[in-house]
Amino acid sequence: MHPFVETINVAGAIVAVIVAAIVVLTLFFRGMSWISGAGSKPETIAIRGVLKKHTFATVHLTGGETFERVRFIGFTNSETLKTRLPHELNGMVILEDEGETRFLVRGKAIRLIVVEPDTKEE
Repeated sequence: MHPFVETINVAGAIVAVIVAAIVVLTLFFRGMSWISGAGSKPETIAIRGVLKKHTFATVHLTGGETFERVRFIGFTNSETLKTRLPHELNGMVILEDEGETRFLVRGKAIRLIVVEPDTKEE
């Protein structure tokens, strides 16, 4: 019976070390994701010369719906540690109208973007 007890003790110690390592790594990565995700903002879209921060556009979707005079705020990207969004919400474009109402639209559903001309008088 003595060899059996020694084998169980050695196996138990190995299992305990593996479980402790998994717990420590889990806590470490959860802490890192919590620190990096605090106050995260959507990734911004900026296309030089076309879409700027305050550029209004008309967005036509494949279903026939149209969003008029909206700005592109950013898009969701759940591939980074900064967001806690489900995978289904990856690739959503965030639009904002003049009344500061925000819309999340699937990026694949955008058919056409019409950018309004700059109306600043210089």
